[in-house]
Amino acid sequence: VWVTILFLKLSSKGTKRVKIPTRLKLQTIVCVIGALFFVVSPGFTQTNSGFTVEVVVADPGTRERDSAYWLALDRVLSRDLPDGSVDDPTRSELLREPARYVQAYRYRPFVPTADTDGLATRQVREGAPPNSVIAVTFPATLLNIIQRQNQPIEIVEEAVLPGNGNILALIAVEQDGSQFIIGGSRGQKFQSRLLQLGAANNLSFEFPLMDNDDLQLVQPANVLYNETQALNSILEKYNTGSRITGALVRVSATAWQSEWRLEIPGKQPRVVNLTTQTLDEALITAVTEIAGTGDHSSISSAYLASDAAFQRSGVALRVENLNSLAHYEQALELLRTIDPQIITESLEPGYTVFRAPSSNATALQQRLSRQSRFIALPQNGLSSELIYQFQ
Repeated sequence: VWVTILFLKLSSKGTKRVKIPTRLKLQTIVCVIGALFFVVSPGFTQTNSGFTVEVVVADPGTRERDSAYWLALDRVLSRDLPDGSVDDPTRSELLREPARYVQAYRYRPFVPTADTDGLATRQVREGAPPNSVIAVTFPATLLNIIQRQNQPIEIVEEAVLPGNGNILALIAVEQDGSQFIIGGSRGQKFQSRLLQLGAANNLSFEFPLMDNDDLQLVQPANVLYNETQALNSILEKYNTGSRITGALVRVSATAWQSEWRLEIPGKQPRVVNLTTQTLDEALITAVTEIAGTGDHSSISSAYLASDAAFQRSGVALRVENLNSLAHYEQALELLRTIDPQIITESLEPGYTVFRAPSSNATALQQRLSRQSRFIALPQNGLSSELIYQFQ
């Protein structure tokens, strides 16, 4: 910019006026603006809170998201970290599990005029219509995390936890009269979310297999009531030495109560008690509080909003056939590609009421009509809710 200003001043001022053709002036300005556009190119942002890379995806499903994680981490490793800080063998190893290093992700609608030249998954590159853009954020400390992983254990004794270095996650849920522990094949998305948040906060979690051997050692009630004898017995089996327990209880249609306890030998236990609207909100808040960061940047302001007037604005959307946490999370992901500000208003057996605070009913119906997994149902004449079935 200063070069351009100086150039233009010289073209119009000075003891000896130098005549410079107008066409050359315009070419210079265009070149400088083009260079600035290249420097702050769309699709990548580096801030104090981390590296963010945007990737165009064909749908918000798990396979496309995993592909976006790989592309985003590859971009950060190859272009945005200092030269020579990550060698090729290490880079290849990191790209085997890119989800481990994801701090947060957010979807937004695809904008044809702005998003055609950025990163895109293979499906999109091969002709699938773009559905949305996912912004993947890696922690600002990514390089430190990588270097710490590559150091011999004896050099980083203070950072290594007892046992195998992992923290055993014993998380029990009680809702509608049933109790279960998240582990094995149950709650896979919940497990992935905890692993992502853990990586962003320098914590490494491990879930129990919940096979027959585990069930003989620990039951949901042991976790819900913090019965230490049973918890210690399963801790020994996994040789972790450290554990995080989470007791999540649904107390009403719109509230979950939870107690989280992190216990590492030789350190003071950390306990967090929460009342939240959703399970995901409880998980994000608990991990960031227990890790000592207190950073809730992964949660949008709308998601945490508690102001009643705000929650009543916009459109209420009732979605039926949400009979599991996995279905709920899939539906919420898709809805946030339509309206990133959507929040969960109430959880009921078999259905959930969402609220889109910045949408109107007609616009929301039009957008939902393009999503094959939402089927419109007849509305109750006495209700202003839009009613859909998730499939």
